[in-house]
Amino acid sequence: MSEFKFACPICGQHITADSKDTGSQISCPTCYRKIVVPQAPATNDPKFVLSASEANKPRPPSTTPPFEGFQKAPEKPGFPTALIILLVLACGAGATLFALRGKIFRPKHPAGEVADGGAENKSDGQPEYTGTNLWTLDLSDVKFPEDAVGGSIHHRAFTLERASITSSNLTLRLGRTGPMELGVNIYFFNHLPEELSGKTAEVKPGDSPAPRVVLHWKDADRVSETFRGGYAMKVEFGPAVNGALPGKIFLCLPDDSKSWIAGNFRAEIHKPGPPRPRPAAPRQFQTQ
Repeated sequence: MSEFKFACPICGQHITADSKDTGSQISCPTCYRKIVVPQAPATNDPKFVLSASEANKPRPPSTTPPFEGFQKAPEKPGFPTALIILLVLACGAGATLFALRGKIFRPKHPAGEVADGGAENKSDGQPEYTGTNLWTLDLSDVKFPEDAVGGSIHHRAFTLERASITSSNLTLRLGRTGPMELGVNIYFFNHLPEELSGKTAEVKPGDSPAPRVVLHWKDADRVSETFRGGYAMKVEFGPAVNGALPGKIFLCLPDDSKSWIAGNFRAEIHKPGPPRPRPAAPRQFQTQ
């Protein structure tokens, strides 16, 4: 064991202590303050005097930042919230399109086939009629629709695009020019269109004679069917004005598809053209 001296940090009183007392607390004999015995010095120089520290004295706050000398790593940019929302919406839309792909992108079907339970694709491109069915052979409660003539011809949706009358032939058709692919011809018993001006007619299934009705439609080729009775028709003609004959019609035919048309029309009056000359008879040769 060796003795060494140290000074009181409060009053400066020199105190002698043994090296075994290092770290212990003692009272200063002069100021009676509690001090901590310092570590014994490594040298025996009597001129070297240590200074003790006051017991229970809090350490002075450090003026040096704890992380001084270290650069703060730059913050990584966060993932934008708006971009996350857009990605979620895009994924949802993609899943919806995938689930409905069979309904949105329908494959093409050959003519005459039914696609996904929908309307039959007709070979002439005309859609199947899906509206209210007005077909009836009983005219007692029939009323004319206020719209232009429309209906169902051989299950196809019919909408009047041109009405004309030449002599006794009233034509109601789809399309304004070219061969008729969907429509009706009605041959009345008059000679001139003006003779029908202001007239009304009602034809019941048992009436005979009855105006001849020709139904036109198209499958692979143009088809027609003629009716000379067995149908129901109610027609009213207005006065002929400015080369046109207005009217209303309700016509139901007894074909397998129960075709019918009903509504208003304004028929263009056409004058019949000159009769075509008959071809010359072949020349007869006589033998001598």
